[in-house]
Amino acid sequence: RKAKKINGGKNLPVRVGIYPDSMGLVETSLACDRAKIAGAAKRDDNDSYYVYYDNKMLSRELNRQYIVDNIDRAISENWIKAFYQPIVRATNRKTCDEEALARWIDPEKGMLSPADFIPILEDTRLIYKVDLHIVDIILERMKNQANKGLQVVPISVNLSRTDFETCDIVAEINNRVEAAGISKDFITIEITESVIGENFDFMKEQIERFQKLGFAVWMDDFGSGYSSLDLLQEMQFDLIKFDMRFMRQFDNNPRSRVVLTELMRMAQSLGIETVCEGVETLEQADFLSEIGCTRLQGYYFGKPMPLGEIMEMHAGKADGLEVEKTDEADYYGLLGAVNLYDLSSVSSGDTETSKYYFDTLPMAVVEYGGGILKVIRCNRSYREFVNRFFVINEDRFTDFSGSADKDLGSGIISAIECCHEDGNRTFITDKLSDGATLHGMVKKITDSPVPGVSAYTVIVLDITPERDQLTYSNVAQSLSADYEYLYYVDTETDQFVEYSHDGSGPALSAERRGVDFFTQARKDIGVFIYEPDRAAFLEILTKENIMKTLDEQGVFVHTYRLMKDGDPTFVNMKIVRMNNDDRHIIIGVNNVDSQMRAQETIERLKEEQITYSRISALMGNFIAIYTVDPNTGNYMQYSASEDYSEMGTSRAGVDFFADSAGEVGNVIHPDDLDYFLSVFSKEQILERTRNGGIYKINYRLMLGNEPVRVSLRAGMVTEQDGPQLIVGVNRSSDAVDS
Repeated sequence: RKAKKINGGKNLPVRVGIYPDSMGLVETSLACDRAKIAGAAKRDDNDSYYVYYDNKMLSRELNRQYIVDNIDRAISENWIKAFYQPIVRATNRKTCDEEALARWIDPEKGMLSPADFIPILEDTRLIYKVDLHIVDIILERMKNQANKGLQVVPISVNLSRTDFETCDIVAEINNRVEAAGISKDFITIEITESVIGENFDFMKEQIERFQKLGFAVWMDDFGSGYSSLDLLQEMQFDLIKFDMRFMRQFDNNPRSRVVLTELMRMAQSLGIETVCEGVETLEQADFLSEIGCTRLQGYYFGKPMPLGEIMEMHAGKADGLEVEKTDEADYYGLLGAVNLYDLSSVSSGDTETSKYYFDTLPMAVVEYGGGILKVIRCNRSYREFVNRFFVINEDRFTDFSGSADKDLGSGIISAIECCHEDGNRTFITDKLSDGATLHGMVKKITDSPVPGVSAYTVIVLDITPERDQLTYSNVAQSLSADYEYLYYVDTETDQFVEYSHDGSGPALSAERRGVDFFTQARKDIGVFIYEPDRAAFLEILTKENIMKTLDEQGVFVHTYRLMKDGDPTFVNMKIVRMNNDDRHIIIGVNNVDSQMRAQETIERLKEEQITYSRISALMGNFIAIYTVDPNTGNYMQYSASEDYSEMGTSRAGVDFFADSAGEVGNVIHPDDLDYFLSVFSKEQILERTRNGGIYKINYRLMLGNEPVRVSLRAGMVTEQDGPQLIVGVNRSSDAVDS
């Protein structure tokens, strides 16, 4: 209460630590130290308090001192050992990596938990000794394995933030690996978000050093902090490791599955592999495999093991896990990256024909060779499809070799063999046992290390009940569920039929018939196609060119833009011959606008990232960078320093020049305000930069209530969408008042 009064009524917490004589008489300095420890026991409490030093605190203090006093002895006498936890490939469930974890086995205290010594060594900046000792242990183990002819897999090492602060950890590890004669492909560096800390530029440089030397760098515990996504934008990791909290919420919170699915899709788009920690059940493992997680880790596959147990696994003497062969890694990694939920949902409902529909298109990754068809991965819809229509004892790696011809039908086998011959996508039309027709597609992924075996994606696009079947319409329908225009053309007479969806299901209906298809199509070009795309389309859309392409490649594909509701919209035209019919062709046009624009956005972001990185490098100590559309004035802040962000200026808007002029009164030094307003205008900036010039002014910004000399520079760059104005504000020690 008195503390509040002496602080003007505001809360001023008083924290008191007390060392009681009952704990034993000690020197005054030690008693003060222990009282200080007690006083910090509730450091997050904002209220006043007093705490007595007790036996628990004494035990922690003695343990801390024991760890610090004995760390060198523990290393030299091999009390600190490496335990290894397997990381398995999602597709073949074989060990493809291992994670090395430090364990302190004390001759007096027994096995110490990592929580008992690692935080202490990090706090005292001694953890680098343990981490380098673990690297030495790993390298010695790898040399012994290689000498015995046993398979070696990459092993990951966790590094602490203080490793980078107390020594040149990059050079230390690199020198050890080179001296051991071990390939750097076999040592993986794991770094958590907390390791990066506040010294971002320094840590980014260290990660890049590791990668340039040939080490893979993984981001550990992804999702455990708040800036994981920001780090992915700034740093290029070889793999991201999802924190085990996702698996802890797997059963209790269905939203975690949605989040994981989208995060996996994001990682695939960025070209980054993934591993999920904490996998404890088969259901979790199968789900992660289905959504494209490439590697799995957790107690379901194996706990951290001492050297003896892990070596038994490598020698093939232990039950359970096998070790992946080196030549299998790339192959199974590619198969694991296919997202089996990355297709649009199809119709569903409680109708008499609902048994023919699935929440997600049935998809599987299969291997085929020597007459054996084997499912490597599949989604739930594919399992449901198999269980509904075929009498098969299906398990995780279903082998259909004994029943492929009679149960799954010759359609899939024939399509795979056809796909193997020409490498193109092959469409399936096959009868099911109840008379319905299955429409599907097979696409080759890659060849297996096993001679004569290749991997394919199999997709069930549609199942049409017998009564709803049409003739050639079904074949057109099987191309895709989302074609907006479908034409059936007789190439000898040029007569055609245009089909459309009736909106109630997969069936097609004839909308109009006509003659001289190619002449009519060329006339339509001038009416419906976006003007910049017309010339190229007129050049290729000839009967002769289309038929020649079909003869040579089996398919004719062209992407262009249609005018829809006054806006250019990307569409894709695909032309194929009817099965076993050289006279008739099917022409489908489907809307791919969202995919194309997404791809354009990705490419533009890549170009902008390169551009802005170069600009940042040239500008040096920049405070902020903006991109401005010189025609509309639309703008966005690309990046900004912390003190600049705190000024509260707009980060995006529709008129950069007006917004800037309106906000400068609060952020520019009063003596420089009139000068700034007299020279900063849209007309002056565009006139100076339009022909490659650089616009520049110097003035003072009020950053943290202190005047700071800055230089504003603007220049024009050309991007895909046209010219863009780049405006940068640079902290400049040599800037002078104008």
